Amino acid sequence: MALTEPGDELQRLATEVAELRDLFQRRLLDDRSKQTMYDELYGQLKFAQQGLAEQFIAPMVRELLLIVDRLDALTAAVPAESGDLLDSVRAELLEVLLRRGLRTVDAEGEAFDPRLHEAVERTPVTDDAQVGRVLAVRRPGYQLEDRLLRPAQVSVGYRA
Repeated sequence: MALTEPGDELQRLATEVAELRDLFQRRLLDDRSKQTMYDELYGQLKFAQQGLAEQFIAPMVRELLLIVDRLDALTAAVPAESGDLLDSVRAELLEVLLRRGLRTVDAEGEAFDPRLHEAVERTPVTDDAQVGRVLAVRRPGYQLEDRLLRPAQVSVGYRA
């Protein structure tokens, strides 16, 4: 019997190792499954946040940009001392919006891009390098993250 005991012990250990390997593989698959589920949930949450921004935040930011436009108009119409105060209020409002993901649309000197710019004026130019380029910004454009809120209203050069 003493000779069969090591064989029995070896068989028992082999069975135990096989069971542990099986348990390890099941747990690994379970962990991968959970990670996939977490990744999908994170993707859905990000999608929901974007939807929230589009549904609620973007319209509010558009309305706040109208206030910025009115402050610009008032600054041009009042004495310099009052204009400085209005400029300060405008800058602070824009800073708050910039911290929340608002970005200005690059325009002046850029090639005209109808996806980002709205041509409100054409200006004749003699330099071919200025043809199709934004020469002046009439009203700035803004993006919220990667979504265009309003295009920049610009003057575009054309060959006379």
